[in-house]
Amino acid sequence: MVFYSTEARISKDPIVGLLQQASADNAEDKMVAIIGSAADDDGKLIVPEAVKEAARRLTTDGINMAYAPSTGLAGLAELMSNEILGIKTIDALVKLSVYRSELVTSGGTNAISSTLLACTSKDDQVITHNPHWAGYDSVALALGMKPLVNFDILDANQGFNFEAFEACIEKVAAEKADAKITIILNTPFDNPLGKDFGDAAWKKIAEILAKYNDREILIILDTAYLDFGPEGKDYRRLSFIPDLFRTINSSNFSLVIAGTVSKSFAMYGARVGVATLLTTNKENADNWKDAAGGTIRGTFSNACRFSQEITLHILQDMALLADVHQFQHDASKLINERKDVFIDAIQSRLPEEFEIIKPDSGFFISLKISERAHQDSSFADVFYKQLVASHFYAPLISGKYLRIPTCGLNQEKLWHVADRLLKVAGQVLTTQA
Repeated sequence: MVFYSTEARISKDPIVGLLQQASADNAEDKMVAIIGSAADDDGKLIVPEAVKEAARRLTTDGINMAYAPSTGLAGLAELMSNEILGIKTIDALVKLSVYRSELVTSGGTNAISSTLLACTSKDDQVITHNPHWAGYDSVALALGMKPLVNFDILDANQGFNFEAFEACIEKVAAEKADAKITIILNTPFDNPLGKDFGDAAWKKIAEILAKYNDREILIILDTAYLDFGPEGKDYRRLSFIPDLFRTINSSNFSLVIAGTVSKSFAMYGARVGVATLLTTNKENADNWKDAAGGTIRGTFSNACRFSQEITLHILQDMALLADVHQFQHDASKLINERKDVFIDAIQSRLPEEFEIIKPDSGFFISLKISERAHQDSSFADVFYKQLVASHFYAPLISGKYLRIPTCGLNQEKLWHVADRLLKVAGQVLTTQA
């Protein structure tokens, strides 16, 4: 007899599982570099004044404890989509007869899981990039899906790896004549690499996918870090989407934007997201709230009302929204300054077994660790085990990318992080010599 039928485990998540391990470590020299939240130099969360003001206004006469609808407060999903897409991109999509439908979710993760529940079966192969946010694997395990199919997203020059992407698409398409092509892409400024490959890359991606436009194609676009480019908010960042529809040119192609205010409004513990379906198939658009909304109703019923009200209040008040945009600008500037400090602290001293993946922006910077053999294990595995043994905790993504959250560590701490990494690397290399 088996009690647990799920393969989902907290301990399998290299971020959440590591956080639990770090919490149990009482060593005086413990260093923790895990959480992806924007913090000031004193380690306190940076929360926009607009969020605080909206909360104050909403609690003046007490908190509304009424249920929120399963698909979200009236008007909220549409306003969230507008904020993500921008009016010019929306107008371009309308001219292409692309229909749009959206519903409120409990954060970006739920926007992804609800889409997979509504649009894929357990036998479908879902493609994503390597490295990727470990939450995608947790979602797949929780839904009882097959393991994700990964392609290496970086080529030798740290650009988009079109060859690996196309090979992965070909492999999945060849398995079944009617195989649905479902792809999760985290862009721009992804977790953990912070890359923005630009419009030219999206043009080539569209050209590759157009070869399969007789198939059902679904892209799930995780836009969690959309608003943390070099200058903060920029409504042009998703302007490539209309070109996707022009190039693929099929009623079988759909795109779901998984959006969230967890990062954009620094509402980490007040989960509000949006799942926005874009499609030229009107019937699919008409049924989105019913089908995807049914997965929400059937899992957690409905999202938190108060956090939805805060978000709605800000999106309806241009002064409050402007304050949020200023927060995004200032936070991006601070994080990118920290990124430069970390690179300065480590670059000239870094052994050849490590490569800095220079982010275009976003919350993180990653070190790619050599996979060369060391007895029965890779160098990356040996180094990482030694790193944790030294009471240093940072997630190792996809087995070789060490992620450092420049969003939450001040410049002094980043120098200490660099010193600790180099010390452990030196110890491992000396042992191997």
